[in-house]
Amino acid sequence: MADDLNQSMSSDEQLVSDTLGGDKAAFGTIVERYWNMVVGLAMSKVGEPAEAEDIAQESFIKAYSQLRSLQKPSRFAGWLSKIAVQQCSNTIRRRIRCKNSLGCKATGLESAEAKAAEKGGHRLTAGQRYFIRERVERLPAKFQTFILMRFVGGLSAVEIAKQLGKRPGTVRVWLHRAYKILRKDLAPILEEVK
Repeated sequence: MADDLNQSMSSDEQLVSDTLGGDKAAFGTIVERYWNMVVGLAMSKVGEPAEAEDIAQESFIKAYSQLRSLQKPSRFAGWLSKIAVQQCSNTIRRRIRCKNSLGCKATGLESAEAKAAEKGGHRLTAGQRYFIRERVERLPAKFQTFILMRFVGGLSAVEIAKQLGKRPGTVRVWLHRAYKILRKDLAPILEEVK
């Protein structure tokens, strides 16, 4: 029990070190810590829940295999985000090639939204979730990353700054700008939810 508590409170740097030392459970803790963030990032890019989970899995596999190349383990989340974005780009390129080939079946946003609604538990309707995702996707890429790290990854502005090698003040300014854009864009949803 005490080991579980200590491991859950370990820094990314310590978990990376433990993983490189042969402790596979340490990498499992990393996966648990950042799974939702990576899936959220992938969802914002590809829009299909199952595909986003596949991308997350591929991202963690790639991160694990390239862990020795990580120069600043304290910035693991930022490094992992870059890997996930690259995996998304690869998936989108495959999707485009697939669409141009005969016999290839593309998945639509409608089916993705229906699957998300089936999993349920959300107060928002499928249409509302789609609207929100669409608005977040319209943000400049740097704002998307900050919003996902903040709300999906649960990181504070200071933690985001540390992960991305930015100053906390810069992160706060960018988050504020993103909030301002989203507040205006999401006003219709806020009224519906009330």
